[in-house]
Amino acid sequence: MMALARSAEELSAPRRWIIFTAIMLPYVFYAFCWNTENFLRPYIAEALGLSKTEVASFYTLQALGALIGAITLSQIADRYSRRNTFAVVSFGFGLAALGIIFVDSFIAALVQRFVMGFFMGGVFGCAVSLYVGLFPPHFRGLLAGIVQLVYNGGDALLAWFGRHYDESNWQVVLQIGGVGAVCAAICLVLVVPSDRTLTPWGINAAHSRPIGASVFVARDLFIEGRWRLTIRLALMCGLNFFAFQAFSGWATTYLRDLQGYSPDLVGRLMTVMHVGSMTGALVWGVLADRMGRRASAAGFMVSAVFIVLYLNLPPSTLVYGLTGFVYGFGYVCSGVWGPYFAELYPEYLRATAASIFNWGRVVSLFGALVAGAIAETFGLQTIMYVGAATFALAGLLWWSLPETLPSRLASMRG
Repeated sequence: MMALARSAEELSAPRRWIIFTAIMLPYVFYAFCWNTENFLRPYIAEALGLSKTEVASFYTLQALGALIGAITLSQIADRYSRRNTFAVVSFGFGLAALGIIFVDSFIAALVQRFVMGFFMGGVFGCAVSLYVGLFPPHFRGLLAGIVQLVYNGGDALLAWFGRHYDESNWQVVLQIGGVGAVCAAICLVLVVPSDRTLTPWGINAAHSRPIGASVFVARDLFIEGRWRLTIRLALMCGLNFFAFQAFSGWATTYLRDLQGYSPDLVGRLMTVMHVGSMTGALVWGVLADRMGRRASAAGFMVSAVFIVLYLNLPPSTLVYGLTGFVYGFGYVCSGVWGPYFAELYPEYLRATAASIFNWGRVVSLFGALVAGAIAETFGLQTIMYVGAATFALAGLLWWSLPETLPSRLASMRG
């Protein structure tokens, strides 16, 4: 049993890595469940008889739920307990995923997506605020890379399992993710110590603001001149979400409907894309620890270029595999945003600051519907080109933001 008021520095390295692993378990199934909206899109559309615009609205409801959940649950986490809130979050979206057994209509599917999205909105803030406090700054980029690798590993797991299902039995995929999330919540409570009794790395307990000091924690993101930074971060996240939806959200439909590939081949090509993301996650994380958090913005430019190549090179499984791999390698650069956002604000705001990642969904809420309408009216390639341009814009905005890595700041000042 861990003694009260211990600091993260006092924990042995093996124990800190075990705790980190437990924090990652819900993340696997968060990725799995979140991306069922993209992966299962053509099968849900066929099973329920939906248009492209209607099926795109699933993302809108899921993102709306995530936005509300991010704002609400992150403040609860910072005020009361990040670990306990995270456990409730994992259990909540697991049960919501299992609720797919009651879905038999378009409206029911929308409600199910909203509820699942609400709980998944709390995942990023809770996870980041917990793992950032376990390690020193020069490890956090690598940790963020591992987190993104885990996320994309969960997405790849979805593609691997999902290839065995189609419009006749797609519900089973969500049931698999739901069971995993519930089990992960249990492991989290058993392994991760309470953040109410563990002082984060590098924080002086005598001078840190205690949990529960403010009812509306989020308002502190807008005081003392922080409002400009907060708005720019939210906008950057919104551009990222829209760009991802504009390309990745339609990739399975593009391969299935325009290229005529089978569900098994589509699943394999999407798995390759996720393997690219898993590879890039570590590279961008290490780069962020060596060259600064802003250096990873180059990944968005890489993705923008390879979207154009994906759509213009002669179609073949080899071309889609290679360009998809590099695209996935590039866009995963946003994985370093966890520690980056947390470092931009005081420690007591870590969960709420990290939740800005989900605030960007304001931009993407109706963006999914707009993307669906563009795809319906002008074709899938048009909206995918829009995704490339949006990734490039997000990269430029990222480069305009402050640096936080201590060693990089020292060299810039010197």
